[in-house]
Amino acid sequence: MGAIFKIPAGIIYIVGGIWGFFICLGIISDALGFIGSLLAFFLLPITVYLAPWYAAFAQGNWFPLMLVYGSGIAAMVLYAIGSAIDRD
Repeated sequence: MGAIFKIPAGIIYIVGGIWGFFICLGIISDALGFIGSLLAFFLLPITVYLAPWYAAFAQGNWFPLMLVYGSGIAAMVLYAIGSAIDRD
């Protein structure tokens, strides 16, 4: 029964992560050009962690931060609800 919450959690996590990664690559590409985006591609965890914060504070664009961290938090909450249902 917990799969009702776990499957959407997985979908939100994957879609939010991929969408957020491409947005982060765009942010890095705008700020540092092609070489910066190539380097950011190979440093994936650092890119997804720092680029939304840079966009939020330096550019005033809060959407990448809400997308990357919000989708992760929403997915964790849904997965926790599904796990609590399966535990019983």
